[in-house]
Amino acid sequence: MNIKPALEKVTPGFGSSILVKHHKEDFDSKSGHAGKWHFHPEIELVYVNKGQGKRHIGNHLSYFYNSQLILLGSNLPHYGFTDRLTKAGSETIIQFMPNFLGEDFFEKPEMATIKLLLQRAKKGILFKPETKKVLGPKIEKLIEYDGFYRVVKLLEILHELGHSKDYTLLNVDGVVFETEPKDSDKLNI
Repeated sequence: MNIKPALEKVTPGFGSSILVKHHKEDFDSKSGHAGKWHFHPEIELVYVNKGQGKRHIGNHLSYFYNSQLILLGSNLPHYGFTDRLTKAGSETIIQFMPNFLGEDFFEKPEMATIKLLLQRAKKGILFKPETKKVLGPKIEKLIEYDGFYRVVKLLEILHELGHSKDYTLLNVDGVVFETEPKDSDKLNI
């Protein structure tokens, strides 16, 4: 693919540093909801429950037919994932900046597992069925929390993902896009 990905602006709600979106069974890619080839500085956790679609992350291309759990690092180009949700299907997307808790938060010894997870996420991580089964419901429930409790629950999820050995790295060549300061300035207008 020779198309340059577009820089996407992600805006969490007022008073929040974490964006959580939940799409239900009426989702259909024909509505234009499936997205475009894009990247953003936010880390993105995507859980698709009972859906199918194309998985295009960096140089990786594959398909999924039931559900998936993916963690993408900053500036990793990707398409929207879901072509179709089946009956009772849903997609939950969580986006946050790498430094959403401060520049040095993940440098603390207690955060070593999450720090390593976020480093691996630069290549895109596909979690396999066992991890997906355990954490999928917790990810879907995150939309019910706000403020402090949303941060705590997200850290719990990231901690559990960090301890999982049940994953595959997708973008092994490590294709990422860096934003230039002028691009970031345009987003902040």
